[in-house]
Amino acid sequence: MIRALTLALLFVALLGCQPDPEALRVGGNRWLGYAPLYLADDLGWTAPSGIRLVEYPNATGVLRGFRNGMLDAALLTLDETLALQGSATDLDLEIILITNVSVGADALFARAPVTSITELAGRRIGVENTALGAYLLSRVLDQAQLDISELHVVSLPIHEQVEAFGAGTVDAVITFASEGPLLETKGARRIFDSRQLPGEIVDVLVVDRHRVNPEQRRRLRALWFDALHAWRENRSATDPRLHARLGLTAETLEVTLGGLLMGDGSVNRDWFDGGQLTQSIERMSQYMTEKHLLNGTRHYGLLPGCEVLGC
Repeated sequence: MIRALTLALLFVALLGCQPDPEALRVGGNRWLGYAPLYLADDLGWTAPSGIRLVEYPNATGVLRGFRNGMLDAALLTLDETLALQGSATDLDLEIILITNVSVGADALFARAPVTSITELAGRRIGVENTALGAYLLSRVLDQAQLDISELHVVSLPIHEQVEAFGAGTVDAVITFASEGPLLETKGARRIFDSRQLPGEIVDVLVVDRHRVNPEQRRRLRALWFDALHAWRENRSATDPRLHARLGLTAETLEVTLGGLLMGDGSVNRDWFDGGQLTQSIERMSQYMTEKHLLNGTRHYGLLPGCEVLGC
C-alpha cells in the first residue's frame, strides 16, 4: 500500500515536471542578440507566459527544428528567415520583432600580412556552414571584388575557429565579435565587420501563423520588451545570469554588446513603421536569389508596427 502510494506521488511529481504541451515553443541558439529571452527563461518568466524556450547549438539546428514541426517560433537572422520560407512550402511565416541589428558584432579576422579583405586571394578562410555564413562570405567577396574561386573556403563551426586559427589551419575566419579577444591573442586582427554592411545583418523573431495565434504573439513580444528592460535597468544582477547561460565572460559580453543595436521599442518602430524591414526583405531576397543562396521568394505578412507591437 505504502509502495503504491509512493509510486502514485512520484507519478504526480513527474507529471508536474513535464513541459506544458500547449506552450509556445521558441527555438534559438546561444547568441547575445537573443539575450532577453534567455534572461526571461532564467528568471522563470517564460512558463507563466505560456512559452518554452528550446535551445539549439547553432542556427542550423533551429532551422531544422522549425522545418520538422518541432518549433512554433524562432530567433533567426533575416537571411535565415528568407531561406526557411523559401525551403518550406507549408510554413506561413511572420516576422513579429526585430531583436537586434549587427553594427560590428559579426566580423572577419585575419593574420598578418593580410590587412585588408582585398588581400584574401589565395588564403584559407574559415566560415560556419550556415545561411548567415554563406551570406557574409558572399558580401565580403563583393566588397573585395573577389570571386569565391580565388579563396580556399574551410567549413568551420564557430566553436572550432579559434583552435583552427591558432593551429594555422586557416588564415582568416568569419565569426562573432565575441571570438575576437581569443583570436587576437593568436595574432588575428579585425579587418572587416558588419559596420560595412549597414542594416543587413538583422536578427528577428519569426512565427508560423498556422501555430501561433495573435494573443500568443502579443505575449511573446511583451516578454521580450519586459526582459530587455529588466536587463538594461539592472545589469549588475542580470549580466552574471547571461555569462552563465550564454557562456560569455564579462569581456566577451561587452565586446559583443558593443556591436549590437538591441531591438527595443524605438528600433522596432523604425523598422516596422518606417518601412525599413520591408525594404530589407526585398533587397536581401533579390540579392540571395541572384547569388543562388535562395531557391525562391514568397510573400511575408508583416505586422504594421507599434500599434500592434505595443511599444
